[in-house]
Amino acid sequence: MKHPALFGIVIVLGSLPLAAEEIRLRVVDPHEAAIAGAAVEIRSHGDQAKLVSKQTNEKGELNARVELPLEIRVTASGFDASVLRLEEYPAEGLTIRLRPATVHTTIEVVVRDEGAQSGTRERTALEIERGGARTVYDAVDKLVPGAYVTRRGVMGFGLNSPSGSVSVRGIGGSPNTQVLVIVDGRPDFMGLMGHPIPDFYTLSGVGSVAVTEGPASVRYGSGAMGGAIEIKPAPIREGMQTEFTTSFGSFNTGQHRLSHGARIGRGFYHLAAGIEHTSGDRPNSAFHNQHGTLALGYDLSSVWKVAFQGRYGHFNVEDPGLIQAPAAGRFANVGRGGFSLALDNSTTHTWGSASFFSSLGHHMLWDGFRSVDAAEGFRLDQSFLIAPQLTAEAGMDIVRYGGRATNIKSLLNYGEHHVSEAGGYLRAHYALSRSLALNAGIRYDDNSLYGGIAVPEFGTLYRLSEKYSISTSVSKGFRNPTIRELYLFPAPNPALKPERLWNYQATFQMRPLGSLLAWVTGYYADVNDLIITTGRFPNLKLENAGHTLNRGLEINGRWQPTRRWSLSAGYAYLRSTNLAPYVPSHKLNYSLDVNAGRFFLTLGGTSVGRTWADAAKSQRLGDYTVMTFKCTAPLWKRTSAFVTLDNLLNRRYEVVAGYPMPGTNAMGGLNFKF
Repeated sequence: MKHPALFGIVIVLGSLPLAAEEIRLRVVDPHEAAIAGAAVEIRSHGDQAKLVSKQTNEKGELNARVELPLEIRVTASGFDASVLRLEEYPAEGLTIRLRPATVHTTIEVVVRDEGAQSGTRERTALEIERGGARTVYDAVDKLVPGAYVTRRGVMGFGLNSPSGSVSVRGIGGSPNTQVLVIVDGRPDFMGLMGHPIPDFYTLSGVGSVAVTEGPASVRYGSGAMGGAIEIKPAPIREGMQTEFTTSFGSFNTGQHRLSHGARIGRGFYHLAAGIEHTSGDRPNSAFHNQHGTLALGYDLSSVWKVAFQGRYGHFNVEDPGLIQAPAAGRFANVGRGGFSLALDNSTTHTWGSASFFSSLGHHMLWDGFRSVDAAEGFRLDQSFLIAPQLTAEAGMDIVRYGGRATNIKSLLNYGEHHVSEAGGYLRAHYALSRSLALNAGIRYDDNSLYGGIAVPEFGTLYRLSEKYSISTSVSKGFRNPTIRELYLFPAPNPALKPERLWNYQATFQMRPLGSLLAWVTGYYADVNDLIITTGRFPNLKLENAGHTLNRGLEINGRWQPTRRWSLSAGYAYLRSTNLAPYVPSHKLNYSLDVNAGRFFLTLGGTSVGRTWADAAKSQRLGDYTVMTFKCTAPLWKRTSAFVTLDNLLNRRYEVVAGYPMPGTNAMGGLNFKF
């Protein structure tokens, strides 16, 4: 189970004399995972002269002989810096928990698999780039074996489901309304349809991507029933940085990104812009996307800081139609944007954020559909270190979303509709001992149309030893009906109820060697009141008539015997009483990363079992294996070149029925840093 309330610093102080002594310091993340390579500076109290400057080892530890009083500053890529003053020697060592950076927008951070027990996996921008992913959804598909993303070509997901849908452990929906996407801390979805827009989620200004498997409704409310995808901004380093990346390849496919940022004194800024394009591997399958991000911030004091995060994108994507019935002139023209304005605070005993956010979008489709949607909201989140063994998190959020839609060809006016939701939640983590920890949380959510719902979560973590542990969790998720289902089409029903899910899971994690980490997760998900379309046209009906039981097993491992190379693999098995279309029962991800000195090589692949292409289970797509190779090499100082080969084995396969994927295709490019 995820424990975001564990941010801060836990210090166990003893009553020892103030003479020089050796202390043992350990740096961990909120999930108790060691942070290797964290920079630790120890200074005499009020003095700027360094006493000690070291980095933590692979266990996140270091020893230093110091004299009191002193100040300790700890920094690590991807985390907020932590500063504390020590007046007494710790009796049993000092544990410092770093809080992930949530505001600052380097990319050069390593992926941490130790989040396995929380159900959350995270991949940083550097890992995403090295793995050959071109978009956020590509990274999700490569990162988590239990997540599956559908696509129909070399680039451009489009708006026509099932292309661009993501499912987590078989839960996703069609359209994709059961997995929530969070961008820069704000929920992002099309206000009328309730689903994310995958082509909006580019890699510009992205620091990392995290995927939560299983319900995240206690923290994020409606839409996170099956899981959540968090797109986090990149932290800014001290000084000024500029980076330009350009690439070009098969089918006139290119990606070009420019970013510039600086931290000067108490303030920082970051700008990023990019263009993506392709002519497509089939006629009438072109895609063009331009996008930009802006981040501004200022440290008001050592406790308070204010920040603005915004992004906008505009894309045009063509749909070539089924290979059996090609079509021309089918397009989607979309512009979307959003921003958040946050006031953050952080002390040794409490930390949190209050933010106002907004998003908007306009959509033009070839069939005459036109829409404008928007969402505005406020979110408050505060964590408290109540005792060294007890942390708590409390929060609330309010959001109003909706829009208007028409069809200029059929002259149908769908009207204007809005829905409001408000919720509050409380979560806590209590460490009974060094071996046993308990977690609990609850949210109450109220919707302006159909009232309130309460969702709880519970979890345990038991460490059998330093190398082995077991975690369990029980959680509830929900999804409120969308405006489309209530008022628009195909058969609107204002009497619909929320979908509900109970998830039960257990994880066994092991690290028998310092170079080997592995974990096995078993889960059981009971989904009720699924909204489905019944009947035949024109007598269609939307109703809460669906039910499914999803049971699965996930096996993950990462082996790094040397600093030069590592091997990662993950396998997901799903058994469902009502397996949804385009959800595989078997999926295997694997990657070999080699740091050959002047070259960095990645050979990765995905093997997917057969999937059903329709709800009636009358059409089935074959299994397939796709491999990707990427090589990055420095040319001279601050300049590198790379080449990527997709579908290395030149396999013929379809992810969406009627849309064959391209064979082997290549892309090469350059990266400049200033």
